Amino acid sequence: MGSDEAATFIYYASRPLSVVMTIYGSPNNHILHSVLMHLSYLAFGSAAWALRLPAFLAGVAIVPLTYVAARSGQAISPVGTGRIACSPHRGALIATALAASAPVLIDYSTDARGYTLLCCFVLICVIAIERNLPWLFALSAALGFYTVPVMLYPFLMLVVWGRRKTILPAAVAVLIAAALYAPALIVSGFGAITSNPYVRPLPFSEFVRDLLPYLATVRAHLFVGIPLVVQILIASGFLIAVWRQPIWLGFAIVIVTIAVQRVLPFPRVWLPFLLLAFVTAAAAWPWERSEPIIAAAIVIALAITGFTTDRLRETGELRAVREIARELNVRARPGDAVLALPPSEMPLAFYCSRVEVLNPDLSRPRLFVVENRDYGQSLARTLAYFRVDPRRYAMRRVRDFGSSALYELRR
Repeated sequence: MGSDEAATFIYYASRPLSVVMTIYGSPNNHILHSVLMHLSYLAFGSAAWALRLPAFLAGVAIVPLTYVAARSGQAISPVGTGRIACSPHRGALIATALAASAPVLIDYSTDARGYTLLCCFVLICVIAIERNLPWLFALSAALGFYTVPVMLYPFLMLVVWGRRKTILPAAVAVLIAAALYAPALIVSGFGAITSNPYVRPLPFSEFVRDLLPYLATVRAHLFVGIPLVVQILIASGFLIAVWRQPIWLGFAIVIVTIAVQRVLPFPRVWLPFLLLAFVTAAAAWPWERSEPIIAAAIVIALAITGFTTDRLRETGELRAVREIARELNVRARPGDAVLALPPSEMPLAFYCSRVEVLNPDLSRPRLFVVENRDYGQSLARTLAYFRVDPRRYAMRRVRDFGSSALYELRR
């Protein structure tokens, strides 16, 4: 289990639904996803697969939804309408292959967070606009907001694209979302939902200075495990097609919103836009006859590169957490404290039942300290964070796990 998904379970999904739906103590509570995780927990227990089941099923649903969105034809139709000169179905298989095998989407389909649900709701909104189903747009947009508030960005883009068709459904979506959030607004307050302590407005000069490095980080995150030649084909197809795709006209309002906020969102916020970029890029290439072969080649190529690309979760992890937890559950006595820095402490708290991880009592005669080298969390840095003087303890390394290590300190 990663850090954020473990925190979601510990603080929210393991609690009664009244807590899940009213306490917004941090942005970790993707409320609709937390509700679904809670129900899966009640039905199947606290195994990792059970807690990840809602995100996984949503990740699987992304595949057919991408295909339906690409085939709907409203954004991809003949010349004379100002759109791409091709059949409305061109590129659907290629876009679906990319959605099915992009490593970043697979990663989030196996991470108990709300981002795959968000992607599904955005795709349903696209389908609803293309097929003139305003009630479906309103409901999907509202549920997207109820999953993750950053639904705001694709929502603005889609409203601009749909124009008159989406004004009334958008207003209805906002009202439904407000009603769904009402318990959390009453108990936790408006500021708890609208402010993210991990993403703060930057001074404008710093915002401009960090923009290019941020874009490089986003590209590296979204296209992780995708071969460079495939990245070039996606980028080329997107640039060829984007100016003919009316859906992307609304992206300007997203850029303006972010500039006004002066925030640089987590790269995972752009996952729904990645799927729309796949649909756009795939429709640009004249490969209709050979499309099934190309789609199959994409799946095979990305499967190989995805399996062979080493990557860390953007939402934080301790790679050897199960091995460390086994050592602690064998060696530690009730009441022993474990010192671990974020993002290591949440996975440890999920797996360890016999020791204090989240609120360690530093007065205990025996402490365990966890190094997480992936995040630069050395022994010295961890002890300094907790203000523990190593000179007061006898120290030994219990075991080294490569990416991490476990130490024991005795008075």
